[in-house]
Amino acid sequence: MQVRKYTSFAFLGFVAVLLMGLLGACAQVSLFSFSGTSLNPEIKTISIQAVENEAGNGPPSLSINFTEKLKDYYIRNTKLNLVQGEGDMQLDAVISGYEVTPIAPTGDQIAGLQRLTITLSVNYFNAYDEQASFENKSFSQFEDFPPDRNLADVENDLIQVISDRIIFDIFNATAGNW
Repeated sequence: MQVRKYTSFAFLGFVAVLLMGLLGACAQVSLFSFSGTSLNPEIKTISIQAVENEAGNGPPSLSINFTEKLKDYYIRNTKLNLVQGEGDMQLDAVISGYEVTPIAPTGDQIAGLQRLTITLSVNYFNAYDEQASFENKSFSQFEDFPPDRNLADVENDLIQVISDRIIFDIFNATAGNW
């Protein structure tokens, strides 16, 4: 009876080691990734151009913040090296929209909420898979805030949330292949 108990534990241990080895092998050949990326293993570099604000609205630091957050996100979530010239992957983005609009009207013609929407237009080039490349693809996100709050008081927090979402969407469209 005791022999069977130890035999089944040994078998489960063997299966666990086998599965870990299989997952490790898949990760080595880029069939499986814990970071969510599915990049061609030949892609080693990425270049990200400075994001320009063509919307004309928003704080002066908006362009710089988007540029740095994009760079940081790719560095943290891939093994790509950031280069100044033309990388194996190339990103070029502009802020094409920055709008505050009233939404959710109440009965007395007053907006129940305000909405900040930010849109980026992105060009992406993949030197190893030109089919994955795209031009002028829009990525837009929004966040609502109460009408009794001044935009200047909540703007930085809203931009943080919106930019995180947009960068996640851009990453998934370029490196995630979801």
